[in-house]
Amino acid sequence: MANGAHSIVEVLKEEQRQALRDRGTVVQFPEGQAVFWEGQPSRSALVIDHGHVKVTRQAADGTEVILAIRGPGEVMGDEGVLMGEVRSATVTTITAVTGVDVAAESLLSFIKDEDLWPVMYKAAVWRRRESDQQALLARMGVRNRLARWLLELASEFGIFKGNDCILDVPISQHDLANRIGASRDAVAMTLRQLREQGLVSTGRRRITLHDLEGLRRLTA
Repeated sequence: MANGAHSIVEVLKEEQRQALRDRGTVVQFPEGQAVFWEGQPSRSALVIDHGHVKVTRQAADGTEVILAIRGPGEVMGDEGVLMGEVRSATVTTITAVTGVDVAAESLLSFIKDEDLWPVMYKAAVWRRRESDQQALLARMGVRNRLARWLLELASEFGIFKGNDCILDVPISQHDLANRIGASRDAVAMTLRQLREQGLVSTGRRRITLHDLEGLRRLTA
């Protein structure tokens, strides 16, 4: 990842990755299916091979708040397993997803055998810092928040073609609004302004960034 490690998979050697996969069961989920639920016991973790998911939490007013978008190579649900706590968020597929489901006992045994507790601690600290950063962003304007998240998505999922960056993950205006804590109308208006400025273009569940430096200036 551009800013830090979200999970153990990002720092594993190839033989360790395969050893972890060997401890699990191959699973498939269609688009729009909940994989984990907030408040559910943490009985396993999911290693994503293909596809993307969104991580959400229910706000006090009952609305869904998107915390992150995750894709291939990520491990979902590991933090709850490590802490012995219930799921802190809901994970829902936004495309069809295939991966490996690893039981809690197997994951804990793997981490112990491979001496990965320091890595897991660093990943937990990174996630906490990420949450703190989002709390600060909530105080900024819609354009600033939207530009920041588009750049974040570009660093994680962007496909570069010439000067353009195509976000290789299906994101709706509803998802964008939930993620940055704004109304859908506000996001639609801001996207229109960015299109008029030549910074982005949008299609059905696809966004192309034409000027990354221009978007960075909006975050200052």
